[in-house]
Amino acid sequence: MSAHGYAARDAARVAHNGLLRLLLVLSLGLLCLRGYAAAAVPPGTIVRDIEIRGHRRTQEATIRFYLKTEVGKPFSPQVLREDIRRLYALGVFDNIMVTAEPIADGVRLVFIVSEKPTVRNVTFSGNRFVNDDEIRQRLRLRPRDTFDRHRLRETVSSLRSYYREQGYYFAHVSPEVTAVADNQVDVHLRITEGKKVRIASIRFTGNAHFTSAELRRQLQLKEFVLPVLSSTSSLYRPELLRVDLQLVENFYQNHGFVDVQLGEPLVEINREAGAVTITVPIASEGEQYKLGRLDVQGDEVFSAEALRQQLRLATGEIYSREAVRRTILALTEAYTDKGYAFADVTPTVTVDREARLIHLRFTTRPGPRVYIGRIDIVGNERTRDWVIRRELRFHEGELYSGSKLRRSRQRLLNLQYFEEVKIDTKRRADEALLDVEVEVREQSTGQFTAGLGFSSIEAVVFTAAVTQRNLFGRGQSITASARIGGLSQDFLLDFREPWLFGRPIIAGFSVFRRSLDFFTFDVRRTGFNLSLGRHFGEFTRLTTTYNFEILEISDLDPSASQFLQEQEGTSIVSSITPRLVYDSRDNVFDPSGGALHSFEVELAGLSGARFFKVLGDSTWYFPLPAGLTGFVRGRFGLGDGYGGDVMPASERFFLGGVTTIRGFDFREIGPQDAEGNPLGGTAFVQFNLEVGRSFGRLLRLVAFVDAGNVYPSLSRFDLGELRRSAGFGIRLLTPVGPIRLDWGFKLDRRPGESIGELGFLLGSF
Repeated sequence: MSAHGYAARDAARVAHNGLLRLLLVLSLGLLCLRGYAAAAVPPGTIVRDIEIRGHRRTQEATIRFYLKTEVGKPFSPQVLREDIRRLYALGVFDNIMVTAEPIADGVRLVFIVSEKPTVRNVTFSGNRFVNDDEIRQRLRLRPRDTFDRHRLRETVSSLRSYYREQGYYFAHVSPEVTAVADNQVDVHLRITEGKKVRIASIRFTGNAHFTSAELRRQLQLKEFVLPVLSSTSSLYRPELLRVDLQLVENFYQNHGFVDVQLGEPLVEINREAGAVTITVPIASEGEQYKLGRLDVQGDEVFSAEALRQQLRLATGEIYSREAVRRTILALTEAYTDKGYAFADVTPTVTVDREARLIHLRFTTRPGPRVYIGRIDIVGNERTRDWVIRRELRFHEGELYSGSKLRRSRQRLLNLQYFEEVKIDTKRRADEALLDVEVEVREQSTGQFTAGLGFSSIEAVVFTAAVTQRNLFGRGQSITASARIGGLSQDFLLDFREPWLFGRPIIAGFSVFRRSLDFFTFDVRRTGFNLSLGRHFGEFTRLTTTYNFEILEISDLDPSASQFLQEQEGTSIVSSITPRLVYDSRDNVFDPSGGALHSFEVELAGLSGARFFKVLGDSTWYFPLPAGLTGFVRGRFGLGDGYGGDVMPASERFFLGGVTTIRGFDFREIGPQDAEGNPLGGTAFVQFNLEVGRSFGRLLRLVAFVDAGNVYPSLSRFDLGELRRSAGFGIRLLTPVGPIRLDWGFKLDRRPGESIGELGFLLGSF
């Protein structure tokens, strides 16, 4: 081709490309301005006037506020485009047009706006099983709002999601929008609820190493059994099914099957019956692997041997991904407790498929050492800052410690002042400091309760109490209570100060009057006590209590023993009791781990009766597989009179009943007189083992084994004479209060004794 030909071709190409660019620029301009006539105004023309038209609810001043195009300044298409974007961002306009009218020495811009309609009414119909308030809480559109179809879609989506959470999988919400006068609309939501869809069956295929029952226990979704025994987990929710498939895969990998493969689940829905059958195919379980070599290298912080002690793994055991995760967490926590808040632990996995071994190497990177910077407390409206700060286990300027942050949160939650406690950290730029924000959400700490309870011991029980656990936001507690039952009356005024003079010193006092019917005699105690104690370390506290009371023994049964008859009348009891408590429970209200131990010695005789009592109590809480939790408890007590006095009948020990040894009647265990009336003893021992599982928030089933006995004297103490029982129980939360039922059966039934006892409490556990 000649040079002239090349030049012609290049010129044509340039012209073609220029035309494309021009069309593109014009298209973008038309898109941005939506074809407004103002696009034809030459840049630089002076804007002499701006007029607003079409607005009814939106004030003209509001529209002009968002305009950067100004009268007296040159017209700019770019500024106009930004003006239009800002007006649309207000969310009140459906359409905006801009026209230009030539006038002397410039142009007049006219903004013609079309407002979105407003919502006049939002109504709904068709809901039979979900109340109106639940639906109103999920409405994203309200009367007098600007109508927005996006918010309408959000409302429909929110309602459908809520219905699915409640088990109405086929629930449908159909919105109807009707235009009415004055640019308004009425919105009506037509709801079709349908039936609740529950899971009838969950099946597994292809599983050889684990039974279907074992795999089902890993799932959050559960099969429907009975209305009382089945919680919301029996409702079919597709999003949970996806999570459950991952849980099954994790279960296999935690047992060494690292190559497990799950197929797509088959879900069969019977719409008429409201039932779902789920079949999960295990496409391949693969081979089971064990742990081979374990390697972890030391650094300047820890030696290799010190790090190996943190490993939660051992060569030769079945490989578990969860055990690897726990090892990473343990190693990381070891570093964070030394101030290395950003320590990183990375596992390197090598798979030997021939030997079916997995070799692990853990690489640690401590990172920089950091300190606690500023500590901010937010969210507390009633509770004083210093009440929160004194529970923190970390302080400004000290080395960062992950375990101290976790323990601080636990301590704050255990106060029962807060619904939630969040502790967040923020690293300062170019500084080895972490600022800490403690955010709390307070809950009500004042409480008035009154009600009726029932028990197998006292029949009807009336209770009333006024309690403030956080008096004036200072962390003090005060309680005034009354309890009147068939066998007892109890009136109490109690005040506690957990931090006296800003130190971890416990102080308090109580004034009380208690009456108790022992069947063969009545006891009335009127008095007060004073307490003073101190915390030692993280979990231990020591308190000393002085108790003074006037003791009245009256209404003796004619058949009462000579021992009881000799004690009839009024006497004074003045005693001092040091008490040592160790409390490491993970949650003081619903523990699943940790322990609670106590030991106390009561010495009476400062005036009045002279006797001593030694009491010990030890309870261990533990989690178990399959969602079970349990505790084991041991108690003992011994006492006697001294200085020629005998131990008063009112101070002696008794066992039997729903709160001690179940399966036996109240105070049935221990020495009795010739008429079979309980005398009590000067020594006792008690053991309780309980395992249970919760089904939702309302129901808990338990099984238990109890043992114990009361002895007339310490010399007669014999563990071979323990009375034993076993049984099962129900804990049920109802609108009238918590219900506790325990069916206990004697394992060493004696002639004339019942097979067992049904113990029940309504109103408290």
